[in-house]
Amino acid sequence: MNDLIIRILRESCALPEEEVFESSVLSELSLDSLSFIDALVKIEEISGIEFDMEELDMARWERVEDIIRSVEEKKNAEK
Repeated sequence: MNDLIIRILRESCALPEEEVFESSVLSELSLDSLSFIDALVKIEEISGIEFDMEELDMARWERVEDIIRSVEEKKNAEK
């Protein structure tokens, strides 16, 4: 799942990103607010989770790993 989330974020960037890692800082990627929301929607679709409204604000997130951790927590909470 981690690789898929990273791929979605990389493909959502406006510019070709050389590398996107779990430790990548979101504000340093070429994501704008619309492409970020689009990426979150795709992540919701593939993972079967749903982000809260306040989570749609890119400023709430610091790193890619924060999104991955949130998805894992949401999936574990469903069990």
